[in-house]
Amino acid sequence: MPQSTLTTFPRETQINEIVHVVDDDPQIQNLFRQLGRQEDFAIATYDAAKPFLQTFSDSSPGCLVLDLNLPDISGLDVLHELASRNSKVPVIFMSGIASVADAVRALKLGSLDFVEKPFAIADMSAAIRRALVADRTRRKQTRDTEACKARIANLTAREFEVMQLVVMGLANKTIASRLDVSPKTVEVHRAHVMQKTMSASLAELVKIAMVAGVTTPPAPVRS
Repeated sequence: MPQSTLTTFPRETQINEIVHVVDDDPQIQNLFRQLGRQEDFAIATYDAAKPFLQTFSDSSPGCLVLDLNLPDISGLDVLHELASRNSKVPVIFMSGIASVADAVRALKLGSLDFVEKPFAIADMSAAIRRALVADRTRRKQTRDTEACKARIANLTAREFEVMQLVVMGLANKTIASRLDVSPKTVEVHRAHVMQKTMSASLAELVKIAMVAGVTTPPAPVRS
């Protein structure tokens, strides 16, 4: 019966990260447990794909080390399933018999690395560290984006328009002409934008808009 085990070791940093290893070879599973003890990784092992897919949540930090040939479904099928869930977990794909086509498919499906078996412990350790760094970076970017979007969400529709034009570098008089309002009105809206987005400077406002993915409005059509 397919099983999974979690072996946790002391971590110097990022204590909630888990390295998920899906491989049905007991020797490979034991090798990763040894690697966990050596490198202070928290290792969760699964001897089939379905136990992993049933328990895995992309909300948990970490990475996935995935074998191509599994007893229930293939590693490529696992990647397809993760893609259907819109999972962004960094994946290290490994196999001893994979073709070049399999490796290319794995990379196209989102794998961060492809490691051939047998592998050197140092190479796998380096691949895992790259994957964990990639996951931390992705999660930080997501948090930053959500925080910036939350600030902008407080703006009224008119304030949002003013913000778009301000981050384009337009002067208050130009914005007033474009929106058909007075420069004084633009000043008021601009002050509200700075206050609601908690921006201490124009440069900070521009950064918040960029991180939040705010696009600039189209240029007015000139007759």
